Amino acid sequence: MSYRELRNFCEQMRALGYHRIISMENFRRPNFELVADILYWLALKYDPNTDISDNIDEERHRVEFIKQITTLFVSKARLKINPKRLYMADVYAVQEILKISTFLYKAQVSQPAEEDEVHDFSLPSKLSNIKSHKVLAQEINDLATRLYDQLGKEDEVRVAREKALQFLQTVSRGGSSQSEQSYIQLCIQSILKQQDSSIEEMSKYVSGLEREQKQIDEKIKRKTKELEQAEKRLKGMTSVKPAYQEEYDRQEYELEKLYQIYVEKFRNLVYLEHVLDALNRQEEIKQKKAQQQLVGFQTQIQKDIETDLKGEDEEENQDQLGQLGGDSRLRSSNQEKRNNEFMRQQQGGFNKQQMNEDIDMDGIDNRSGCEDEEDEEEEEEQDMDNLEDDVEEVSF
Repeated sequence: MSYRELRNFCEQMRALGYHRIISMENFRRPNFELVADILYWLALKYDPNTDISDNIDEERHRVEFIKQITTLFVSKARLKINPKRLYMADVYAVQEILKISTFLYKAQVSQPAEEDEVHDFSLPSKLSNIKSHKVLAQEINDLATRLYDQLGKEDEVRVAREKALQFLQTVSRGGSSQSEQSYIQLCIQSILKQQDSSIEEMSKYVSGLEREQKQIDEKIKRKTKELEQAEKRLKGMTSVKPAYQEEYDRQEYELEKLYQIYVEKFRNLVYLEHVLDALNRQEEIKQKKAQQQLVGFQTQIQKDIETDLKGEDEEENQDQLGQLGGDSRLRSSNQEKRNNEFMRQQQGGFNKQQMNEDIDMDGIDNRSGCEDEEDEEEEEEQDMDNLEDDVEEVSF
């Protein structure tokens, strides 16, 4: 118990309105009457309707009084109070009484909430700490079950507790009976034996740990040696070149060159195929145009033939009419007929000559196109032969 705690207790009791002046010298020696008076006054201040007897004449009355005080503050105020220290009624009892006085002092000093705040209070719509509430509820249930079990054993433990309290009271009064001294000696001897046995067990445990530590150290040393040997072996393996390494490097270099040549040839081949496709498309267009021209010429020739046939029929009809009409008309019609035939012959010869010239020009164009294609194919074959020769020279 510190000086500051005693000072705080005296100031709190003065602030709470205790009717008696308390000094720090009152608790240098056990003073049960003062402690009982303070506890009784605090109990009435906390709960005026409580029913606690203030009779402390006999020992059992004092024990009953302490039990009532502790049950009151433990059950209602949720304060952890040690009844043994309260029964001692000395400086250590002040630590337990200080818990009660601080609880009441904080309640007195704290400001009451305003009416508006009280009326505006509302529960949150969403519980954010559901898990913590569940854990707290589980802990409360566990504590309740444990407390129920302990209260069930109260009848069995009460006798032993009363005997222990009587023994402590007789010892505190200075009793020097042989039975008490012998009992104390037996307890001390049993404690010493337990301590000796625990010391022996700890020494055995420590020796076992030392042996395990030595074994682990030996394993570590052995593993470190194996690791060093493996590192040396690895360095030796990396320093030695494998067999056929030079030949492998040379073959790899040659393979890179061949791959470059292959890529160039493949690129050229793709380009040539593209050019060939373009030429084929141009030839198809030319052939289509030539066919269209031939079809036009044929239609023109058919039209000319049809017009010639129509002209001959009209001349025959005119001849018959001329013979019937007279010789003058016959002569004129014959002259006109000769002129028409001459013109037709001239026109027909001119058309045939033009057709023959067109056919000859088409043949010449076709022959020239074929010759150009043959020349291109020969040039491509020569290029491919030259590339193959280059590849053979590189491979050699």
